[in-house]
Formats: sequence, structure tokens, C-alpha cells
Amino acid sequence: MKRTNDKTTILFVSKNQQAIRPIQVSSRLISNWKSYLVYIGLVFATCITAIAYLASDRFKQFEVQAMLTKKIHSMHIMIAKVDTSSMREKFTTIDKELETLNGFLKARGIKAVSTEPMGGESDSDIESPEEIISFYETYLKKINYNISYTPLGYPYPGNITSTFGHRENPFSGVGVETHKGLDIKGPSGAPVKSMAKGKVEFAGLRGGYGNCIILKHANGFETLYGHLSKIKVQVGQQVDIGQQIGNIGSTGRSTGPHLHYEVHRNGDRINPQSFLTLN
Repeated sequence: MKRTNDKTTILFVSKNQQAIRPIQVSSRLISNWKSYLVYIGLVFATCITAIAYLASDRFKQFEVQAMLTKKIHSMHIMIAKVDTSSMREKFTTIDKELETLNGFLKARGIKAVSTEPMGGESDSDIESPEEIISFYETYLKKINYNISYTPLGYPYPGNITSTFGHRENPFSGVGVETHKGLDIKGPSGAPVKSMAKGKVEFAGLRGGYGNCIILKHANGFETLYGHLSKIKVQVGQQVDIGQQIGNIGSTGRSTGPHLHYEVHRNGDRINPQSFLTLN
């Protein structure tokens, strides 16, 4: 092999010692052949790795696709097995129960919650689960709002000693007077509770009512609690259902410890007994 400054001549010799046509290559290639060999090896290894990764990734894609196809197939089988007739019956039953509850509230002067469309619709197509859930969530929220802000129940669980309407004068026993609420018997100091969510409209002395609280609720309702021995709320305060607002007493025009309880609707006094129970 003969080397020049720029190129190196390589002679290949046969078995019989005869020279074959010489080949000239770059002298740099000869001197750095190890580096070039390493570089070629790295490129080859990188190509092999990339091919292996792509093949593996492709295989995973096939696995995921097969899994999704299997799940979709299972869903179709489940949907095909759904007893739509049974579902419709259950929705109709729920609708009837809600209608009954709606009727109880309507009887107390509360506007009925719209029931269209109901879950047990008459057409052949049942709505999607999302639509059904959304409908009942909205419906129940409205029912819950009406119940929460409607005075229902006993502010104190005692016996009613005087009803709403005309009664004999309890002081003189002579003549008839109009009683504007219910008198509920209870010991002095017993807790008096709010019958609905609302806001304290009045809290203080009020003529014959003595220590009195008036709560303002939604749908035009107000409740009045009279003859209290103690007031535990103040004007402007928000109160919750069942929250203690005062204590039974005998202040004002009273013959003994009891609670005078009134329900007002749009400024008119109505019989509280219609609101002591829901049904």
C-alpha cells in the first residue's frame, strides 16, 4: 500500500503474487477508520431501536383497538337486554309519587312544579339516562325549595288548646272573639323552632302578642310566634328549618305559658292547622 499526502493507494495481491488494479482512497478515511466504524454502528443500532419501538407501538394500538371494540360490543349487548317496559313502569311510579307531593303543596296555595316532560313519557322512545337524571334533579330541587320555605309542622310539640277562628273570650268568658292563630300548650322556657327557612322580619314586643317573632319565608308566607319568654334571633337574621328562635312564655295578653302561632299568606291570616302535616 502506497500512501500520498491526500490519498492512499491500496494494492490487492492474488494468491500467485500478481497485483490487481490498485484502488485509491482518502488518507483521512484510512487513519480514522475506527471512528467511522463506530459511527456507522451507532446509526445502525438507532435504526434497529426505532423499528422495534414502532413495531411495539403498533402492537399496542392493535391491543387498545381490540379492547375498545370488545367493550362497545358488550355495551350493545347490555342495551339490547334492557327491559324498557320495566323502566317505564318505575319512572311512572316515581312520577306519581312526585305528583302526590306536588298536590300536597298545591293544596297549601303553592304553585305546582311543572311536570313536563315526565320520566314515564307516553311515546315509545325513552330519553337518555343523562336527560332523565337532569330532569329529576331539577324537579326535586324545585320541590325541595317549596318544602324548605313553606311552614310545615309544629313549632312546639304540644297540645292545641285554642284553634283558629271564633272562640269564647278566655279572659272574661263572655262574648266571642276572633282567634288569629293556634295556641299550643307548653312549659315556660320550652324551645320554639322555626317551621321553614326564612328571614327575621320582626323580633321584639308587639302589643298583646308580648315578645313576638315574625319570620318571612318564600311564596308569600310569614309565620308569627307570640307570648315568648325569650327571643333568640334578631331582625335581618337568616333562619333554618327547625332552628330554635325563642322560648315559650306568657308575655303580653296571655292566661298562662303557651305559644301563639300564626301563618300568613300574602298578608292574610290562614288556618295554621292546614300546615301542621304535609298530607
